[in-house]
Amino acid sequence: MKLAILGASGRTGRLIVEQALAAGHDVRVLVRTPAKLGFTHARLRVVAGDATDAENVQRVAEGCDGVISALGPTKDRHDICSAAAVHVIGAGVKRYVAISGAAIDVPGDSKDVVGRLVSLLVRTLSPAVFRDKVHEHELLAKSSVGWTLVRAPRLVDKPASGKTRSSLARSPGASIARADLAAYALACASDGSLIGKAPFVAG
Repeated sequence: MKLAILGASGRTGRLIVEQALAAGHDVRVLVRTPAKLGFTHARLRVVAGDATDAENVQRVAEGCDGVISALGPTKDRHDICSAAAVHVIGAGVKRYVAISGAAIDVPGDSKDVVGRLVSLLVRTLSPAVFRDKVHEHELLAKSSVGWTLVRAPRLVDKPASGKTRSSLARSPGASIARADLAAYALACASDGSLIGKAPFVAG
């Protein structure tokens, strides 16, 4: 596959890039500071730019089979995920996998008490980030893009376990290794059964 990765210089995004290349995919990445990516590869093309810019997203996504986003808020922007979603939709992307958070609610959820408390906590402590993620889902749900929103709990920096649990109703766990999340997001790009869905995933 030809894949475009947004947020590739982040801790999770970099793992997605590494795993995609190891799997034999051709990869393009959009990063504001290419030097932060930290490595090169014969099948890796680096595009300098910002995911909040429509032209940059169009350039990195053009000709790709899918786009995976590991974007998160920055110090100066808390709307980056929804802004990128607007440009991904406008670019006519066929397959889009975006990493979101377990606190985000979508129709069909059946969260337990802990899950509802987590949602309330995130909504209260990080309202701007929460609104951005909610808006991202709303935009995708109204679009014709083949999207999947991967809802992850607390991310931890530890070796991959090779095992993940997922659910469309509630979070199956309290944390997940970034490497396992990267592998799950990458697998979603070729999994048509998850189009239009927002699975929870945990380690």
